[in-house]
Amino acid sequence: MDTDPGKVIVTIGEGSSTARVHHRDFPEIRAEGPSPKQAASLLVHQLTRALDSALIDWRRDRVNLAIADVQAFVDQEK
Repeated sequence: MDTDPGKVIVTIGEGSSTARVHHRDFPEIRAEGPSPKQAASLLVHQLTRALDSALIDWRRDRVNLAIADVQAFVDQEK
């Protein structure tokens, strides 16, 4: 499976004390943390929980691809 960590969108909050992240294909699922890496780790968990409501195979496949993209982002961050 090819991953694309570039699909992870990072927004730094005011005063740069928080980072907000979401996957380009699922902007409605977001996570927030003190750094992009920590926020992305939380996003992996949020997307994993979203699998419970993904009842159609193609939707589950898209969520699993998003999880892989976000995990690749986490793995490349310092």
